[in-house]
Amino acid sequence: MPTVEVLGTAQDAGVPHIGCHCDQCESARTKEGQQRYAAAVLLSDGGNYLFDATPDIRFQVTTVPDGVFLTHAHLGHLPGLLFFGQEAANTERTPVYATEGLNDVIRNAPPLNLLIEQDNLTLNDLAPRATVVLDAVNVESRPVEHRESLPTGTFAYVMDGPERSLLYMTDIDEWDPTTRRLVEEVDIALVDGTFWSEDELERTEEVPHPYVKDSIRELDAEQTEIYFTHLNHTNPLLDRESEEYDRLKAAGFDTVSAGTKFEL
Repeated sequence: MPTVEVLGTAQDAGVPHIGCHCDQCESARTKEGQQRYAAAVLLSDGGNYLFDATPDIRFQVTTVPDGVFLTHAHLGHLPGLLFFGQEAANTERTPVYATEGLNDVIRNAPPLNLLIEQDNLTLNDLAPRATVVLDAVNVESRPVEHRESLPTGTFAYVMDGPERSLLYMTDIDEWDPTTRRLVEEVDIALVDGTFWSEDELERTEEVPHPYVKDSIRELDAEQTEIYFTHLNHTNPLLDRESEEYDRLKAAGFDTVSAGTKFEL
């Protein structure tokens, strides 16, 4: 049976967050088990396929994956590719699947371009709504709107297995007809839970994500099994004893933890 394993649940910079001395980050620095790695999942289906190459990759996988699917060009989703290079795993033409724009960044930006020149990676340009056929699972690229530091485009991915389908959508700007429909189409959805509310940062408008407190009113937890991931270090949902987490659960939603597995 194909499975998806959660490898990380934090926003790009993880928990603890560099430069932050809040209670959550200080606790993560001193207490075992409080650390959170950047959001990623691993699909096991005849081989192992990594979704997003995070800065925490060396803690998240122990063997080289058979392929990597990238969502976009931000910190938590791309730099882990460097561990495929000669200074680390020194892989041989590991397939990478991403937007053409993101692959162009890898082809042209040092030191990422060395991974291509040294045959560590093979880049596969995915068009929107393209399907990659694995063993029992089809992986479909679905374009979504997300703030871009580089004009590369952003993908969510739908993994359609023999019994269930799962959506991996960690970064969106808002719930619009496209993103709502994506959640409605699948059995399980791992979705953007970066911020609980606008009160967490003074600059949340500069880094748009839907607030979880609003998402639980907009989404239907009875139709789709919905979990929030990609939690910022400021998000009270990191604490399962918090009032906010109780509200989330009462509304029929949940967060995910590293090690959680879903059968497809």
